[in-house]
Amino acid sequence: MKKITFLLAIMPSMVFAQFNFYGPQPFDQILDNSFSTSWTPAPISTIENRKYIVILDQATMSNVVNLNASNIETIEYSLISNITGASATYSSVMNSIFQIVDENTHFENDAGGGSGTYTPLSGLYKVNPLMHSYYNLNADANFEANATDGGSVYITEPTNTGYLLIEFDGTASSTTIKAVEQWVYNSTTEALEEVTSWVDRYLMIDNGTLVWTTNSANASNFYLADATDLIDIEITSGSDYNPLNVSYQPNATAAIPSNIQTMEDSRIITSLPNDIATVLTGQLGNSTNATSVATQVLDIIETTLTNNGESLRYPKAFYLAFRENMLSHIISSSDVYNGRLGNNTVEHVYFTNESDVNGNLHPFMVIACHATSTRPNLLVDVNRPPGAQMGVGYAQSTVTRNGKLGKFLIKIPLKDYGLISTLLDNDLSAYGDLATDFDASHGTNTTKDEYNYTGLASIGVAVDGVTIYPAQNNNLRFAVEDAEVTSSGIHVGGGLELHYHADGHAFNGNGINLYNLFDYQSNNHPPVIGISYDGIALFGKYEASFSSMVGYGIALDDFGGHDHGDGFGYHYHAHTQSITSSSAPNPTFDEHILLVGAWKGNINNIPGFLEVKDNQLMDSDIGKYAGATSSIVLDVEDVDVQNSIKIFPNPAKSFVKIIVEEKSNVIVFNNEGKKIMENNIKAGISEININDFTTGFYYIKVSNKKGTTTKKVIVN
Repeated sequence: MKKITFLLAIMPSMVFAQFNFYGPQPFDQILDNSFSTSWTPAPISTIENRKYIVILDQATMSNVVNLNASNIETIEYSLISNITGASATYSSVMNSIFQIVDENTHFENDAGGGSGTYTPLSGLYKVNPLMHSYYNLNADANFEANATDGGSVYITEPTNTGYLLIEFDGTASSTTIKAVEQWVYNSTTEALEEVTSWVDRYLMIDNGTLVWTTNSANASNFYLADATDLIDIEITSGSDYNPLNVSYQPNATAAIPSNIQTMEDSRIITSLPNDIATVLTGQLGNSTNATSVATQVLDIIETTLTNNGESLRYPKAFYLAFRENMLSHIISSSDVYNGRLGNNTVEHVYFTNESDVNGNLHPFMVIACHATSTRPNLLVDVNRPPGAQMGVGYAQSTVTRNGKLGKFLIKIPLKDYGLISTLLDNDLSAYGDLATDFDASHGTNTTKDEYNYTGLASIGVAVDGVTIYPAQNNNLRFAVEDAEVTSSGIHVGGGLELHYHADGHAFNGNGINLYNLFDYQSNNHPPVIGISYDGIALFGKYEASFSSMVGYGIALDDFGGHDHGDGFGYHYHAHTQSITSSSAPNPTFDEHILLVGAWKGNINNIPGFLEVKDNQLMDSDIGKYAGATSSIVLDVEDVDVQNSIKIFPNPAKSFVKIIVEEKSNVIVFNNEGKKIMENNIKAGISEININDFTTGFYYIKVSNKKGTTTKKVIVN
């Protein structure tokens, strides 16, 4: 993202303090970064379920099987130097890693379990690319190896679908790869069905092409190298992410609801532009014009707050930098059931400025996001995922190992509501808190602290649009103690929506997390990585290798935040704390925290606090704060430089003239947001007759290929 440097003038007698506002590099850009490591291939210990492998030719160990970075259905056979040499990138490495997943992984695998019909592991595997877990190794019509969609919501779209079931005949140091079954999607029955005509075929290297042959004598031998030696994506027993040595749970995986929509049908995309006040729509999307309008609205907010003797919590430049980074994250992995490759994880970030019935201003930054990450989530690897059913024991519940998109409309307060002095200054009685909820279920009397006196669900949002939960779960244990998260600190709950519980960067530093060490280079403060619902910004952890950064030596308080004393204000940091588990055998481990839990910002007067879904637009009391209505008046005399649009006169009586440089669509809305006129106009000057309009406010929305702008016009 563009780096914005802000100079803080504290007092005339003080020196200016320099502070960089920037967010982490998005994952789609990380993929282009150089990858450097010293790697000598070693075989996986055993060929077993969920192992990550790099598939090399056994004869020379100089070539690898990989997925084409541009066409995810294309399987290639490339030189090993593509992942170990000077030209290696994160993309070439990650597209050379596959996971072998037993066909029965998602069924109940314990004969004594109760989450479904007992179905033991079969020893037949799907081979899934790390980058695209919903894709599988397959064969095309010419029996060349390819990768196809084996079960996402988009399986109805491609011509080639399904998967092969693979049998490895040998050891990891030398094995043939035999496809014993093929399954394809039947659009009539809307189910995956076995191809009864399929006969056993063996993977063969044929002049640099990977093909499936029926002649076992022509089968090539392959070497299955341990991919976790190449890039750290594994959680080992006893590590900080599994300190209690929790074993992999054999429960069946919870079914994905049958009514899941495609991403294009999400209300965040289809309905939001029509559900919010027209005057706010100019901020939607990620364009130069949208940024210009958002800046103008933020200027208005700052002015109105100042006139009321109040202020923004942080400088405008911070919010604009945060907005810019949020809008830069692109889905680059087929790892969420209805996530669409190439789409944004955050659709819109816009500002509102409404007052309550007493005239108190409550401006917000509103984030419309899907709560999906841009990278592989590795959900199948979670040892003990949350149970999906309420009111039954864990052994009887299915568990969550699939993710789907959410529909979030998150309001972040812009006004400085102040900070609390003591933990219980924030009144959570209307929302519930982890400690009280736990006590109600267990008949206990838990002492409230910064970990448990917090919300029951999300308490903030990361820059990639994935929500952040407290470090502890509803059992008042750190989520990592229950081995609930992946190596990136993420998981899904019963709603199947992704959220963070912990800091993956601090855990493994593998370069593909929410933020990474290379983000720190040429900057003087850790990157902003999220924001809490109390309006307090969240920055990355301080790194010893960047000890000269602003605030490095200033201790964090029990809420996980501090103030540099340079005028920026109080903010949170990801950080690591040594914890001794309360569960036997009481190991001590490093807890890698994103947000502790309790809010340091005063939340008592924030309207619609913890209302974070898109249905709040329908709420007559709080909908306006999310943009359902708006009192903002933009300067209609300003020329929109991006679109070269001018609307005048204003106020108007009998006509309005519009000047555009290209063919445009014009829609007029009344003050209630109802469309009352629509016309297409040519380049030049056009005139709209408004003789029949009643006196009042109207919004004129002009759209063309360059963008959209909306102006408020007074008719008298």
